[in-house]
Amino acid sequence: MKRLNLIYLLVLIPFSLPFLTGQSFGKNKVQYHDFNWSFIQSPHFDIYYYGDGLALAEFTSENSEIAYNQISQILNWELRKRVSIIVYNSHKDFQQTNVTYEYMPEGVGGVTELFKNRVVLPFEGSYEQLRHVIHHELVHAMINDMIYGGSVQSLISNRIKVRIPLWMNEGLAEYLSMEWDTQADMIMRDISVHDHIPQIRNLDYYLAYKGGQSVWRFIAEKYGKEKIGEIFWQVKRKQDLERGLKSALGMDFEDLSKQWEKYLKKEYWPDVAGREELEDIAHRITDHDELNNYFNIAPSISPDGSKLAILTDRNGYADIFLISSVDGKEIKKLVKGNRTPDLEELKWLQPGITWSPSGKRIAFAAKAGDLDALFILNVKTKRRIKIPFDLDGIFTAAWSPKGNEILFVGNKNGSSDIYLYNIKNKKLINLTNDVFSDSEPSWSSDGRKIVFVSDRGNQLEAPTGFKMHKHDFRQNDVYIYDLDKKVISRVTNTPYNENYPVWSKSENLLAYTSDRNGVWNIYIHDFDQKEVKSITNVLTGAFQLSWTQDNQKLYFAGYSDVGWDVYSITFPMDLVEKEVEKTNYVQHTEERGEYDHFGVKEIHYSREKIEYSSSHYTRYIFAPGYEYYNDQLVDSTYNLPAEPLAIDDYKNEDGSYRTYPYRTRFTLDYVNGQASFSNMFGYNGSALFLFSDIMGDHRIFLGTELVITLKDSDYFLRYDYLKRRNDFSLLL
Repeated sequence: MKRLNLIYLLVLIPFSLPFLTGQSFGKNKVQYHDFNWSFIQSPHFDIYYYGDGLALAEFTSENSEIAYNQISQILNWELRKRVSIIVYNSHKDFQQTNVTYEYMPEGVGGVTELFKNRVVLPFEGSYEQLRHVIHHELVHAMINDMIYGGSVQSLISNRIKVRIPLWMNEGLAEYLSMEWDTQADMIMRDISVHDHIPQIRNLDYYLAYKGGQSVWRFIAEKYGKEKIGEIFWQVKRKQDLERGLKSALGMDFEDLSKQWEKYLKKEYWPDVAGREELEDIAHRITDHDELNNYFNIAPSISPDGSKLAILTDRNGYADIFLISSVDGKEIKKLVKGNRTPDLEELKWLQPGITWSPSGKRIAFAAKAGDLDALFILNVKTKRRIKIPFDLDGIFTAAWSPKGNEILFVGNKNGSSDIYLYNIKNKKLINLTNDVFSDSEPSWSSDGRKIVFVSDRGNQLEAPTGFKMHKHDFRQNDVYIYDLDKKVISRVTNTPYNENYPVWSKSENLLAYTSDRNGVWNIYIHDFDQKEVKSITNVLTGAFQLSWTQDNQKLYFAGYSDVGWDVYSITFPMDLVEKEVEKTNYVQHTEERGEYDHFGVKEIHYSREKIEYSSSHYTRYIFAPGYEYYNDQLVDSTYNLPAEPLAIDDYKNEDGSYRTYPYRTRFTLDYVNGQASFSNMFGYNGSALFLFSDIMGDHRIFLGTELVITLKDSDYFLRYDYLKRRNDFSLLL
């Protein structure tokens, strides 16, 4: 997507997959809803929300200040202007934003634009993902402020020549928001072992994120984190990327690439010993190299075991295909995604295709106009039924063994819950109904229990007044919901992340994936024997499980050789336990004692600034009274100078946030002009002014063209009103 460094997008497709290609339908934005905005404030940010989004705004406020404290120390920079953060309750609402003209397909988890240095982000069901996006986007906002002056106008006025490349910008945003995790480790281990390491200059698509994150990890481990700020300061001072990098590190891109490649090999080649390639322990059903695609995911085995429904991009779109479960041969295309209003977007992030017990129908979730909907499709005729719900998002369907009910994940009012829909009486029940993030539901064979994944920890029920920002939401475990007793019990309790649980059809066994010891492997949990064993010890990772009715085969999606494919394991219950050795990453982090949970570092930064060498004092203006010019904030709402707010300025005595109604106020986005004089025509010139409000719903364009005299000159005034479904423009 063309950005010209004005817009930064965070892509959150699982494990940092690349931008979706082939997206054509739906690029014209449609405003389905009229949002009634309010805002709260924190010391450095104005957080905008609507409807029941106050809890999300409070969560954003708390985590924004934590992120800002870390980023400002690493970059040795403090914001000159307050940053506006606009929070949407769902991705479908986020797609209606007018802050930027770009359409936000699924997978884009946030955006930071440079006209007003605004951050826009959606809540998509996971608080850990939301925390990640907040932190990631604020890195962009800080770099915008530091390098470009915080706006397009400053960039032009200050004649900023340097452009921070994608790997440098997105990579740092990933590194500072996550440092490192098992998913990033999987991506980099894969390209290292399969000899796909690119030059740093060539890091693009998903490798701009994970590859760039790895480069910054290498720099921080070799030189210390303070070197990150020095690199950006040297690049800004010299207005040249190559010279700035060489001044800070003493090496150019070629030397840095060589050092980074050696670092990757040293880090990951020892991990190869004792681990197996996916195709060595499982039968590969699809081949992304032969199909010339990237995604072959979300396998769902038919009740008779002969067919698989999968989500794939083999035609450049998100489609559901029916393939043979034996050799992967295409049987038919069931669903064309991204081409019609009813199937505007399928769910890459949480797909969950499910079969009816008869094997005649499948169910899945998709974006359908202003609402997400559950679809039931006849496999033979392809006729489908749309079932919309008044929810912010719908994901991951699971059909009951009895055939009359479907489970799915639903987002509403800042929470992600497990819902139960009765097909016959059309009754919808929220089973979990709390603030925690619940996902990946699956039925027991008798239909009396549900297994799912959650970040609730030991909080089986949320107490009154529970605040999610005070909860440890960083790690997922497996839980069971008993439909008869209506109670939740915890299955796993580890410092690792578990996901994709599925019950065996005839035994009291549960299969799930876990990143225990650093690699995503498949585990079998035996409730009768009270034992857990790993049945794989792979080099990369296994995900998204589907078990046959006779328990003889377990299908899964696996990542290897820079692509996703579907695999199967025969007689998984009979496999001997595999010993999974700790990866270098896990060993090092355990030795340093840095992580409470593998995957997300708990951040505790003091307010004390990092001390830099004398070269970093180039950030200051050496004149009396201006030494701390950078420390001054400008209120983004009213455009007035302001110090960071004290707690009494934005919170009430009881600790609650003060809320304010949104007021439409125009501020300048951009001004540009030129003038000249000739002996023949006299004075000539032109000027262009662009004004808008924070939400981008109202835009004013003012243009002038001076020709000899004011009377002979041309002028135009245009006002755009973008808040409704139909956009209106007035041109004078």
